[in-house]
Amino acid sequence: MSLPAAALTAALLLAGPAVARLEAELSADHMVLDAALRGPLLLAATQSGHLDAFDWRERRRLAPLLVIDAGEGEFPPSVRCVDVSPSGTRAVAAASDDRLRVWSFGADDRASGPRQLDLPRAATACRFLDDERVLMGYMTGEVSLVEVTNGRERFRRQLEYDPVYVLAPSPDGRRVAVAFRSSRIQLIDAASGATVRVLRGPRDSIYGLAWLGEQRLAAAGKDKRLLVWNLAAPESAPRVVYQGDRYITALAADRPRGRLAFTLEGERIGVVEVASGLVTHVLEGHTAPIQVLLFADQGRSLVSAGNDARVLVWDVSPGSAQ
Repeated sequence: MSLPAAALTAALLLAGPAVARLEAELSADHMVLDAALRGPLLLAATQSGHLDAFDWRERRRLAPLLVIDAGEGEFPPSVRCVDVSPSGTRAVAAASDDRLRVWSFGADDRASGPRQLDLPRAATACRFLDDERVLMGYMTGEVSLVEVTNGRERFRRQLEYDPVYVLAPSPDGRRVAVAFRSSRIQLIDAASGATVRVLRGPRDSIYGLAWLGEQRLAAAGKDKRLLVWNLAAPESAPRVVYQGDRYITALAADRPRGRLAFTLEGERIGVVEVASGLVTHVLEGHTAPIQVLLFADQGRSLVSAGNDARVLVWDVSPGSAQ
């Protein structure tokens, strides 16, 4: 069932605004381009060369893990992506200075580092496959798999000639969904980088990818639609869960509950139950485009951040809408 923007607006006018409760508001040093969670620790990659750190449960800002100084008369390199390994023992961040930084976390939860690894060019996306391997995406349409211990590149493949926008490993880590500035999505084998399937259906650039399970993938972006594929059905067309009036700039999945968080018109955020198409929460608070959505605390909370340099934490547990 697809829920157009006009239908959503009419439903909210009849039923009253289902507004989620804001739990915390934190400030980053600049626009947030990407973020990652490690329990209560939130790492936010910013336009101004910072990797800011927050304790989102205690609602406080910590010392940044990284501050890249700018040369005289220059802007600092932007930190374009950040991720935390599945076990939480490592974190990586890639900046526009062609370097990948690697941190290690000890038993006391303190981060050591960063170690610096040289990349062939500036990365646009980075995601861990496991504690040792990180998949990188580049402006050239290439992807590479890097070992963070020694910096060895296991493979590098030219998938397209458009920039890589999003990397999304499947829950089992065997496949990766790759979205580009073009409207195509490729599923690649995580071990080799070989393309195993090309998904068609989007009409423009994809800004967000999220796995709902091993066989369900959601995507959203510039064509203003929220799409979900059933990958168990070969060559199946995606289901349109939502169609709006503005670009959908960020997307996140709450897999256990079958929910998606996505950006709405007016710098708002919606939480939709995929099976029914019912929007259960609407989040209002940002004043500029949202770049990051992350479910936290087993889906009870949602973290959002973006161009207004604010990190907001919302209560999106079932029955929490006001």
